[in-house]
Amino acid sequence: MKKLIFFLFFSTAIFSQNYQYATDDVPVKASASSEMGTNQREEIEYFNAFLLPLTQKLSMQAALDKYGSVRLEKGDYSGVNIVLRSNQRLFGHLSLTKVSNITIAAGTSNLKIHNIISSGGINFQAGTAITNSEFKNIESSTIRSVGGIIENNTFINLSRCVLNWDMSNSGYFRNNKIIKHRIHAYYPQIVMKGNSATPSYGNVQLWINMLTPGGNGAEIDNLKTLTWVGVDSESWNWHNYSSKPLIEMKNMGEVKIASISGGNLTATPTPVFDIAADNVSISRKFISSKAAKKSILRGNTNMFLVDSNLESYDTEETNTRFDFKGHSGNKSISLNGVDISSPVTDAPTINKLSSTILGTQNKPWERPVFEPIPNPTGENWMTNRAGKMDQTAYIQNLINTNNIAELEEGIYYIGSTLTIKSNQGIIGKGTGKTAIVGLKDDFPLITGENSKGEVKFYLSNFTLQGGSTGLRIHPLNGSQISVSACIFRHLVFRNQNYGIHLDKFYGFDNNFIEQVSFVNTNVGFFQEIDPLYKGVGEAATMMFMDKVVFYKCQWINNTKALSLLSYRGSNLNAWIDCNFDNNKIVAEMRNYVSSLFANCHFTNTTGDYVVGGESKVEFYSCLFDKNTANATFRLYGAFLEGCTVLDHSNLFKTFSSIGFITNSTITGAIGTLNTGMIVNSSMLSNPNFNKILVNINLGKPTVIIDANPKPYPQLLVTY
Repeated sequence: MKKLIFFLFFSTAIFSQNYQYATDDVPVKASASSEMGTNQREEIEYFNAFLLPLTQKLSMQAALDKYGSVRLEKGDYSGVNIVLRSNQRLFGHLSLTKVSNITIAAGTSNLKIHNIISSGGINFQAGTAITNSEFKNIESSTIRSVGGIIENNTFINLSRCVLNWDMSNSGYFRNNKIIKHRIHAYYPQIVMKGNSATPSYGNVQLWINMLTPGGNGAEIDNLKTLTWVGVDSESWNWHNYSSKPLIEMKNMGEVKIASISGGNLTATPTPVFDIAADNVSISRKFISSKAAKKSILRGNTNMFLVDSNLESYDTEETNTRFDFKGHSGNKSISLNGVDISSPVTDAPTINKLSSTILGTQNKPWERPVFEPIPNPTGENWMTNRAGKMDQTAYIQNLINTNNIAELEEGIYYIGSTLTIKSNQGIIGKGTGKTAIVGLKDDFPLITGENSKGEVKFYLSNFTLQGGSTGLRIHPLNGSQISVSACIFRHLVFRNQNYGIHLDKFYGFDNNFIEQVSFVNTNVGFFQEIDPLYKGVGEAATMMFMDKVVFYKCQWINNTKALSLLSYRGSNLNAWIDCNFDNNKIVAEMRNYVSSLFANCHFTNTTGDYVVGGESKVEFYSCLFDKNTANATFRLYGAFLEGCTVLDHSNLFKTFSSIGFITNSTITGAIGTLNTGMIVNSSMLSNPNFNKILVNINLGKPTVIIDANPKPYPQLLVTY
């Protein structure tokens, strides 16, 4: 007989409710009185959806039409095409669920599709506008429309998804956000075509990885505006299927590209770009093609280029265009090939440059709103764990039997590490309803390991509290493992030395970490390098991190939120809509390349700096406020666009730093900024820098356009 007792506990931050505890290996289970509100909103919506069993997959359309919100089990639901309409929800299993063709009906709004692989693709029907909908965690699915109207939608974590929007005859796409888009092998990988009668504009793609397209990467035609931030491509034209460049843009209005990196190692390289537009603004261009032909700007295309490598481009000769380069492989700036070392005085040139720099003021992206972090064990969790039964064997058996252990609501106490191998993991019922708690604090709660190859783990919807580490990942017997495409979503790490510990393996590559929180840790996210590896050659324990995106994650009350000290370059990592509050230091970073923070909050940092290390880091539309750190940055370099720094401490310290500050407001003194540019930024403590355009060399400013700045974000905006 199982003897059940009831335990009442109270979390001052979140909720009060009854829980049941079992005296044997039955999990600690919540009583029926457990109400919604304990989990975060997205978890509540997911678990409240009607669960359609795999055995009833042929009734998926009927279930959607009847219940509106449908959740799928793990498995293959393909075999029936479906049409989705306004206010409906389709949630695949957290490990991703395969379905057949999905059609988004014309006129649809407030739709959500999450965790889906669609073999027939997601097709946007032509007709009235499809608006205000969310498509998240979509894998290996073509996203297409011919003649549709796609407006004010959000696409998040598109993995191996070709994007093909052809509105060349009718329809348009406007003010859509595409956040983290990875495409591999296909070509062309992004096709976006508009028309002049109903123009397309305001679309922003934030973080794009065009990985080894067999031919060209992107074909863009006849858009009024387009913005790309954080672009990387490796070895395009892999199979020599195309003579086109990586990026072809024709008949364009305003093109803005920030942070484009990568290189072409194929036998038949093509150029990086071929662009015909009214105006092109590119910042941080560090991509190389090594092609026989150069990239080219067509016709009357104006170029405003800031912070670039030496690989040049050709221009078609015209009398009306201009070509501005700022620090293109050196510290100088030039206009139409002529160096500028003093203020520009002729009115036509001032007007052209000022008009390009000031642009048009549009609506900034909304600041992210961060939910309270669930605390299912309450403030007395350490006292309450005393004497509880060890349930390690129960959970490990679920993992060994099912690969993915699906835990019910409740608190599970463990006395030794849970081990997961590739394609294994744990899924709970929510960060506020399922918790795994260490009985002691001298072992990792979960250990991810594998003997070789590419490794994928699944962890979602629960809290990990206590133990020495929440999740430790390491190789077996010094083998080489690459941890990729993991499902890490809706997790909370509390009261540990390390939340997530990347412990001396090969690489953590192409992962999407979503709504994961780190509270009261020594180091929230810790990348540990083999001390014997010094950055030369390859090693099984070199421990790099490439192309990892953290989305809507939070770091609260940590000594260090991020410790990222790489020897091998770690490339194109991003933190988007994240919250860093009350940490001693937010990030220490070494050998991080093209890493960016976008639309993040940095508040109440108390240590030596907010973000520091031997790296150059980018910040887009970030807010720094109430930090009492000695400086904002202790970095080799920083690029800021659309940022607001309200703190009065120095912006830079220690290093003779490189800085490019555009469309931003900086309250404190500039500090140790040695080289760079100030573009349309209010430098409230530095009047000599408070101009529309200033060049900096050896710490000395040279005013190029002597006029008052009017800063506002120009990248992460809607029209």
